[in-house]
Amino acid sequence: MHSTRFARYRSFLPVCAALVALCLLLCLTVTAVAQEPTPEPQIYVVEPGDTLFSIAQRFGSTVEAIVAANGITDASLINPGQKLIIPVIPVEQASPVLPEPNTRVHPVRPGETLSSLAFRYGTTVWLLREVNELHRLGLLLPGQELTIPPVTAPHSGVPGLPEISASPAPVVQGQTMLFEVRGEGRLEVAGSFLEQDLLFVEEGPRYWALAGVDALTPPGGYLLALRITEVDSGDLITMEETFTVAEGSFATYNVVVPADRTNLLDPDLVRAEREKVNAVFAQISQGPLWKGTFGFPLAGELRTTAPYGQRRSYGGGPVTSYHTGHDYGADAGTPILAPITGTVALAEALQVRGNVVILDHGLGLFTGFWHLSRIDVADGQRVAQGEVVGLVGNTGLSTGPHLHWEMRVQGVPVNPLQWTQQEFPAPIPEPEPPISDTIRLETIPRPASPGGG
Repeated sequence: MHSTRFARYRSFLPVCAALVALCLLLCLTVTAVAQEPTPEPQIYVVEPGDTLFSIAQRFGSTVEAIVAANGITDASLINPGQKLIIPVIPVEQASPVLPEPNTRVHPVRPGETLSSLAFRYGTTVWLLREVNELHRLGLLLPGQELTIPPVTAPHSGVPGLPEISASPAPVVQGQTMLFEVRGEGRLEVAGSFLEQDLLFVEEGPRYWALAGVDALTPPGGYLLALRITEVDSGDLITMEETFTVAEGSFATYNVVVPADRTNLLDPDLVRAEREKVNAVFAQISQGPLWKGTFGFPLAGELRTTAPYGQRRSYGGGPVTSYHTGHDYGADAGTPILAPITGTVALAEALQVRGNVVILDHGLGLFTGFWHLSRIDVADGQRVAQGEVVGLVGNTGLSTGPHLHWEMRVQGVPVNPLQWTQQEFPAPIPEPEPPISDTIRLETIPRPASPGGG
């Protein structure tokens, strides 16, 4: 009897052991998942032609995260051979849940019903219920947000989406791009392009903003993301549109630094001065102070010695940067003219850039002038177009008398020559005078009477 019972128990032992093993495995799995360490950040060695944007795309990170992890002060300037920490971006941060593009969200107001909203937006009560997962009774509360489905029953009163335009399109590496938005009634417009927050200006029926395209931005399509609020209706409209960055044509040049100035290539000195200048370029003042196209900073015949965007190496080394301005050769002492109205943001003697003047034109738009022999303005001074701000010189890291003319749009170096040819924004066309309904009748002489009088 005992032996039979023991045999019966013994037959259950493998099953029990398997169950115990399974429980232990599940516990260990849960513990491993709960205690799984955060992946260590990768180390990447910068190669020629790399940009922070291309590196971030390659590793599934972001430019902002790489800049923060490495203490980078100028995102447009990284050097081949430089080691970068590539932080790991959690999935919930890397892939945020965003509203669907080109959608309209309406906040319900007192007295509004599904029927009235369906008619206003050219849709049906059924679609409004379906899209917003409403109860069949369709009861609405003030402040409740409704996603408006696409128009299925159009009529003349249905509000349309705002219109978006850009110039130039496509935009070339190193150019400034203008975005314009036009809609019905007053709008509040915010958006981003190339990881820049756009500053929209209301001007009559349009809203416009500028974006600088870095000379190292890889060619391709980039998303313009807009959030537009209609002031009258309170509707929030989310819109997205892709615009193309085309490849520019830039030569490579080896800069031979005079022996008595090689000390100006010291990385610590270069970094400290860059941080000082970038702090000025990061300011956003009210504006715009400019109107119309920009003039040139020198009078008479112009002689270009180094164009904007030129890829550069120093002393025969690797290409480590590009020329962020446009250089004109000129005799020392030649007057430098303000290309347009602005306020002096910096007038100071620096080491690498020599004597400098930076003008603030409002809305994050700046022009800078390096290597001056003399500064003729002071911080905070307002200057008009054509006013002398200093004299051409050969100070700082310079190989001869010349003017370095630089332009920044929200901190991004752009080609200043574009601003001498294109007006940002273009003027709004004057409305044509209405055609008069009055018909001018020619005076027809009356025939003479038979009696002559």
